[in-house]
Amino acid sequence: MKLSNPYRYTVAVEEDGGYSVVNSERGATFLAPVTQRGPKIYVFSINNRLVYVGQTVQGMSARLRLGFQSDGTSGYYGYRWRRNHMNAELFVWCLEDVKEEDEPLALECIESEVVFEYRKHFNQWPKYQTEIHFYESTPEHRTLAASVFDLFSHAGF
Repeated sequence: MKLSNPYRYTVAVEEDGGYSVVNSERGATFLAPVTQRGPKIYVFSINNRLVYVGQTVQGMSARLRLGFQSDGTSGYYGYRWRRNHMNAELFVWCLEDVKEEDEPLALECIESEVVFEYRKHFNQWPKYQTEIHFYESTPEHRTLAASVFDLFSHAGF
């Protein structure tokens, strides 16, 4: 099991409540492989500080659409950061070399371990993290989570 290098995007909140995205090539779309179905860990950061960790198997545009359109009617309020900030950086890692039946647990473990690393390092949960599920993790899950967290742990907070 391994994570790809992160794909980086800037996400801006639109006046109508939607979002726009700019990729690393200055284009206005998500790029493959994050557009495709498959396991992904993603992080929103604001001013180089991790504020939310998520996981999905959807393409990122479908996942962000859900996070931006949700209003609580189904019990999910979407990304809280979008109500207080006009933009954020989005980092997406694709999880590779894992059996499809093992993807859900691996994603949940890595996501929760990144959040736990944040808690240990900063003595607080990520500012806009609204939910997390914990499962027994393996050293491999923790190593992958540390590689994600390390991108944000030294950013001059």
